[in-house]
Amino acid sequence: MYPPRTLAFVCLVLLWPSLPVWSARADDIPARSPEADDLSSHEDLPKRVREGKILPLAVLKAKVLAKLPGELIDVSVDRHDDRIIYEFRILRGSGQVTEVEVDAASGRIIEIENE
Repeated sequence: MYPPRTLAFVCLVLLWPSLPVWSARADDIPARSPEADDLSSHEDLPKRVREGKILPLAVLKAKVLAKLPGELIDVSVDRHDDRIIYEFRILRGSGQVTEVEVDAASGRIIEIENE
């Protein structure tokens, strides 16, 4: 009989072609909303992070989940009043979805709304 690791590896190799493929992780690039048409593109976000103009998405995500624990189900980016705003949707333990708007430059939570 083969060791369990070998069997697991063979199963993974055989199932690999049928597994879904994602081109990016959720933390990489947030979804673009229709309201963000005046943003040049999401490609400028990493540049803004490097220049220190906005905080990294991972930092903002950690801050939001520390204040409102739950499962992050969606992240989008918008521009409001010449500010970049991240909108996080969190599925709370109670089953309620909460939307949290965060200023990307300061990390300040602007609004918390229960849907």
